[in-house]
Amino acid sequence: MQLKRLRRIRLSVAGMFLLSGFSAGLISAQNDQSLNPATTCYSTRGMTQISSAEPLGAGRLTITAQGAWYQQQRNFSNAPDSAANIITGIGSMSFGINSYIDIFGAIAGFGTTKYTNSIDDKNGLGTVSGGIQGSLPLPQTSPLRLGMQCVIFAGTSANQINNNNADGYNYFETRTDYDFMGKLLQSFLIGNSRHGLKLHANEGFVFSVENGKGNVFTLGGGIQWLVYSPLMFGLEVNSRTFLDNINVKTDPLWVTPSILIRTPYYFNFYAAGDISLSEDRAVPDNTRALEPYRLLAGISFSFDLLASKRKEAAELQRKEAAEKQELKDKTCRLQHIADSLAEKTKEDSVSMVKQKEAQEFERKRADSLAALKSHQDSIILAETRRHLNEEKLKRSDAEKQLLSTGLLLLDAVYFESGKTEISINSRPYLNIIGKMLLKYPKLQLEVAGHTDNVGSLQTNMRLSQVRAESVRLYLMSVAPELASRLLAKGYGPMQPKAENNTANGRKINRRVEIQVLNRDVLKEYNQ
Repeated sequence: MQLKRLRRIRLSVAGMFLLSGFSAGLISAQNDQSLNPATTCYSTRGMTQISSAEPLGAGRLTITAQGAWYQQQRNFSNAPDSAANIITGIGSMSFGINSYIDIFGAIAGFGTTKYTNSIDDKNGLGTVSGGIQGSLPLPQTSPLRLGMQCVIFAGTSANQINNNNADGYNYFETRTDYDFMGKLLQSFLIGNSRHGLKLHANEGFVFSVENGKGNVFTLGGGIQWLVYSPLMFGLEVNSRTFLDNINVKTDPLWVTPSILIRTPYYFNFYAAGDISLSEDRAVPDNTRALEPYRLLAGISFSFDLLASKRKEAAELQRKEAAEKQELKDKTCRLQHIADSLAEKTKEDSVSMVKQKEAQEFERKRADSLAALKSHQDSIILAETRRHLNEEKLKRSDAEKQLLSTGLLLLDAVYFESGKTEISINSRPYLNIIGKMLLKYPKLQLEVAGHTDNVGSLQTNMRLSQVRAESVRLYLMSVAPELASRLLAKGYGPMQPKAENNTANGRKINRRVEIQVLNRDVLKEYNQ
């Protein structure tokens, strides 16, 4: 009957893993921090021996305490005498270094009652353990998690409790020498934070430095069913055996049902029971690997040490998005104004064409008259040159600067710090500049905005561009004919005229200029 029951359990475990492989390909798991495991070498949250391949997450700290009790049912060699009570406790802590690597440590203690045949201590410190767990950086949307655990067990216990083979529920909790374990972890996550399944599989290899103890192979599988948010059921199967003396029927093999109660504050507690599936060994040993059952209970608490930093980062991202949207809206408004001015310029250009045609007609008529009156040509030419010279003498300093250098510094244009609106005191000056530029219709011009290097490059580039656009739009409102030959461009801090390490130098660098793009035309106006 025991053998049949063992076979049924194995078939159930195999079916469980087949179900996990099929379901994981159909249902995508959601990442829920309230379901994060408590990574240790002993268990995950809600399980007693099975570890999860899920990472804790950067900055998450989890503290777990677990207690267990069983009673020795039968007296045999190298084991507690019958009716002895064996009590063990484990305190553990795990911490997520980053999104994929966790470190952990645990310390176990033990106590006994009615234990009369032991020559060693019956109470005291058990095994101290520590290790690291790494998870593969798979996509968060994937239901699969893969990882590996490396653990060292420092056996400080004065009593192994059960010295036969790899026997005893508390084999790793009361070791007397050093062990090194490597464990492969696989987890499938199905569902979400309200309803779902977690399926775990572990394969471990343990090397012991203790004389007489061979290498141990551990195998386990578990399923966790989240019925609804506060309640989770678990079922796991574990086995442990020496590689040089494998006996599946009589080596430790047990099944563990469990129940986990969750709270909204990452505080959880659970209860479980280990039920032995191992058969008793035959005479003359007359031993058993495990007692019929063991009871367990535990609590865990998890909190995020980086919660405030994550909140600050989210708030900063929200502000940047709002600023970006505000700039986009302002750019749209400026573009609308530019489109309106362009439409008006188009209408004005039709009128200008007609005006130019009339002027051309008058010019031709004048040429005809000049041909008839050739003797007046020299007089008219001399008069024209005189007018040009007078015009040159009447040119303002701004005109002279623009026509001689191809560059005009708009030193009377002011903006408030960090703003893009032209101050009201700058408008009369720009009215003069706009009308002045109409005198030279062949010039292709650019309004260039410059800043100092205070602030980020992105902010300064944006600020200089918008200020240049503001000046361009105002000049076109004064002289719409400029729309077809006036551009705007922001250079930020990329073209300084002075050092930015002084206040005066930064003031010089914060400027708006008009520069001639086709400087070869300047010769015509300087003859």
